Amino acid sequence: MKSLKRQRGLSLIELMIGILLSALLLMGVLQIFDGNRNIMRMQTEFARVQESGRFAMDLLLQEIRMADFWGCAPPASSVRNHLDPKDPDYLAGYDDVYGVLIGSNGIGGENNVGANATVGGLKVVEGTDMLILGGTDDACRGRGNMVPSVNAQAMHVSPNCALEPGQIVLIANCESGELMTITSVQGKGGCTGGGGGGGNNEPEKLTITHNSGNCNMPGAVDNLKQSPLQRQYGADARILTPYLRTFFIAENQFGTSLYVSESGVGTQELVPRIENMQILYGADSDGDDAVDVWGRADEVEMKKVLNIRVQLVVASENSVQADDLEITDLDGKKWDYTDRKLRKIYLSSAKVRNRGDM
Repeated sequence: MKSLKRQRGLSLIELMIGILLSALLLMGVLQIFDGNRNIMRMQTEFARVQESGRFAMDLLLQEIRMADFWGCAPPASSVRNHLDPKDPDYLAGYDDVYGVLIGSNGIGGENNVGANATVGGLKVVEGTDMLILGGTDDACRGRGNMVPSVNAQAMHVSPNCALEPGQIVLIANCESGELMTITSVQGKGGCTGGGGGGGNNEPEKLTITHNSGNCNMPGAVDNLKQSPLQRQYGADARILTPYLRTFFIAENQFGTSLYVSESGVGTQELVPRIENMQILYGADSDGDDAVDVWGRADEVEMKKVLNIRVQLVVASENSVQADDLEITDLDGKKWDYTDRKLRKIYLSSAKVRNRGDM
């Protein structure tokens, strides 16, 4: 008890030692917390990079596989063109997509674009590649069920058909085809006003018209009396909507993203955080339906391309104190990155299924 009575508190040295030990412990706790926070941030950014890279690559490979699809398309000489070549809207952009492209070539691209390249009003990132893919989509998902007569203005199709007034379509079976403008769609308006094609008493069928005059729709012309349909198209025919899609990398306020432009009109952001895209084309040079040579867009003949190889560089949105990185692209060009962001390279290839042997 006497020893306790003599206790009067801590000396200055003891107090300083206690503060020092507490500071060391607190510093260790803070370092552990900061380390865990950095690991969590790294994991979050890595997950986003993986998500963007996988989605972008899957999307591009799917588009490549379906490029140059024209259904059971007849020879170009068997496709009757009902469009008006004097229509300025038709000549402004649709001619390349719906006239020249059909039966010709659905693959193109540009290698290492220059500093002033633009698509749909957006500036393309210098040194990246652009990929151009054309073909057709089945507007009725294989269930057109068309019942027109040769000279009729209207025809009945399945309600599943995704058609809009003003669309230019290719109606075709394996023997012949018709290139024309849909001028009205039942319930969606068009040349005939609010009714849009009049309609019918069969709910399982949708009425569309195709020769009701110009109506300020691209390429539309009332010429079926002089140029009727070549045949009656039934369930064996398809309503195909031609497209020409340009995939490219452009900057925005958050960084860089993969974009697509439909026929050079407008743009749509597809996947964020895509910094670079490089393309190589595998061509069949001797006609044996096998890839013999790989090259850039300016080195191969696009009509002979059977396979396309894609390389993407995906970056994190924020810095995660990653090491400096040097990446060599498919052209052999080196890219240096020193902004401490996390990056991952995706490389894959796809067969153009509508060319050569499977």
